[in-house]
Amino acid sequence: MLTQLPWLEVSLGAAAALAILIVYDVGFVWPIHRRISALTDRCSVLERSLSRVLDDLAARVEANDHRGREDLSRLGERLGQLEIAADAGAYEQAIGCAEKGEEGARLRSCFGLTEGEADLVMMLHSEASRRVAVEKFARRLIDTAQV
Repeated sequence: MLTQLPWLEVSLGAAAALAILIVYDVGFVWPIHRRISALTDRCSVLERSLSRVLDDLAARVEANDHRGREDLSRLGERLGQLEIAADAGAYEQAIGCAEKGEEGARLRSCFGLTEGEADLVMMLHSEASRRVAVEKFARRLIDTAQV
């Protein structure tokens, strides 16, 4: 059977197929390979530049986070100062109301004082407590004078 094959035609067919394959490879595959290599190189460059950009971005985010935490800390301190100032103002207003004869319940509701704070303000600054204190002092004076 092998002796009957037309070797010349088979050889020419194989040579033609090989020539077509070489032309296809050189004409189509090689340019695609070059494009892929160029794209791979561009991707490598982009990855390196993106790495630098990401590192820079991470540094900026960290700096902004640090600055934000400092700002938040300063705001907290300032809020504390404002609360102290507001509390002092509330005490001054509560003292004024106590001097005018307001009740302790009103001092608690209007100025946000605790029950103990309102009682203390009432004892120290209300007209009624002054009268009681004056009366006690007068009794002591009378008692000491009698002895």
